[in-house]
Amino acid sequence: MTRDGFPVVVHVLLWRAEELFLLRRAHTGFMDGFYALPGGHQNRGEGVKDAAIRECFEETGVEVTQLQPVCVMPYVAGSLQGLNFLFEAQQWRGTPGIHEPTLFDDCVWCSPDNLAKPHPAWLPDALKHRQSGDWFVEFEWD
Repeated sequence: MTRDGFPVVVHVLLWRAEELFLLRRAHTGFMDGFYALPGGHQNRGEGVKDAAIRECFEETGVEVTQLQPVCVMPYVAGSLQGLNFLFEAQQWRGTPGIHEPTLFDDCVWCSPDNLAKPHPAWLPDALKHRQSGDWFVEFEWD
């Protein structure tokens, strides 16, 4: 069996008190209009944590100095399949904002109990796993 690709996607939870930072995707061709965590694809030869730090900086302007793994979420979505790695930025410098305006058109801070909508279907589950300490969950959506 051959694969066209098997992406490793990294996401970073940025917290301010009890609020989570989300970016609204635009003009990407995937989940445009959805509020999502900062993140993106791991590059060949790059460590997973390094990819998370890089993507967070590119998208938000925030320099993460301490990163904690939260969970791994293998996913299947139609013909897409890959791995999501979620990290929590425990220490960071800067003020989060939109640093890639060609990919995002809004950003918000929101409570995990009242996430901006629409958001990825897996995000509430990921936040529950963060609370419970579960590090692995498989996710499938249509």
